[in-house]
Amino acid sequence: MPTFKNRKCYFHSEDIKHIDYKNTRLLRKFLTQYFKIVPRYYAGTCLKHQKEISRAIKNARIMGLIRFTR
Repeated sequence: MPTFKNRKCYFHSEDIKHIDYKNTRLLRKFLTQYFKIVPRYYAGTCLKHQKEISRAIKNARIMGLIRFTR
C-alpha cells in the first residue's frame, strides 16, 4: 500500500481557500470509482483539508449533486 509522506497538500499548492460542496468537479478528484472518499494517505491532503473535503462530499451527497454509490 503506497503512502506519500513528502507530498504537499493539493489545496495548499493550488492556494484554494474555501472548499464548496457545489464544486463537484473538484470533489470528484477525491472520490474513488465507487464514490468512496479517498483516504488522506492516497489523496495527499492535510488533516484540515481532508475534514473539509469529507464534509463537502457528504453535503453534496445529501443535496443530490454526487451519488452515494455506483
